[in-house]
Amino acid sequence: MEKQSYFLIILLVAFVICMGVFWFQFNNDVSTFIILNETEVQENGSFSGMLMDAYSNGVANQTITFHKPGYQMGTIVDAQTDEKGEFTITNVEYLPDAGDENYYGDFTFAGNGKYKGCSYEGNVTVVPN
Repeated sequence: MEKQSYFLIILLVAFVICMGVFWFQFNNDVSTFIILNETEVQENGSFSGMLMDAYSNGVANQTITFHKPGYQMGTIVDAQTDEKGEFTITNVEYLPDAGDENYYGDFTFAGNGKYKGCSYEGNVTVVPN
């Protein structure tokens, strides 16, 4: 074989390895994060958020868990992301007797085989009308 044929074979093997590494990284243990559009919302209003992967793509059909105002810490509520990775919380509740606990918080995505789990560090405070 000619010297050029060896270089071509080496380049082809390197290309296949690089494509395999890229495919593996894109399809396994992809980091995720949650963003919310509000930090404060009126009673009976709504707010939305999005579950995104490390490549800024929405993660569709996943469950986001969170706590509602006044609920005990062991009680969680679910929201489902749509085909764009977005979710909406409607008719938010304000509980007068909840005091400082009038917020939606602890937004968490548990993760799955393809995506790593994540949590949103902030809260969405509910204010009375």
